[in-house]
Amino acid sequence: MLVRVLRHWERRHLDDAVSVARQHIESPADWHRLVLYALTDALACSFLLVGALAAYHQEQGLDADLLRRHLQSPDPDRYINQEALDLLAGLMGRPVAEGQQEPTWHFIGRQIAECGAQQGDERRRSTQEGL
Repeated sequence: MLVRVLRHWERRHLDDAVSVARQHIESPADWHRLVLYALTDALACSFLLVGALAAYHQEQGLDADLLRRHLQSPDPDRYINQEALDLLAGLMGRPVAEGQQEPTWHFIGRQIAECGAQQGDERRRSTQEGL
């Protein structure tokens, strides 16, 4: 579910890059600025997805050398930032510390997980009804 949601957001940003490139072909300054904004937004989605998955694998005890090889990076922590950790915490249904405001990416992860759980329930019901 997470991959699907973030892929959708990334695709939207990539489509925006194409759209603004077409709209601003006659204005190089606007073209450069707007296309780069959209492309870096798409990159941020990919980076967040990689970070959340890497953090999950790290928590699950995946060998550090193997994780580095999979990430093609000597430093997995370059992907595992606070936003990725917050997203993972929300996806995993971890509570926010008492008295602390829920971080944005925790909320988004929680919403993605809840949506995935609802879709799973609907699939199970439709399968049972079809029997």
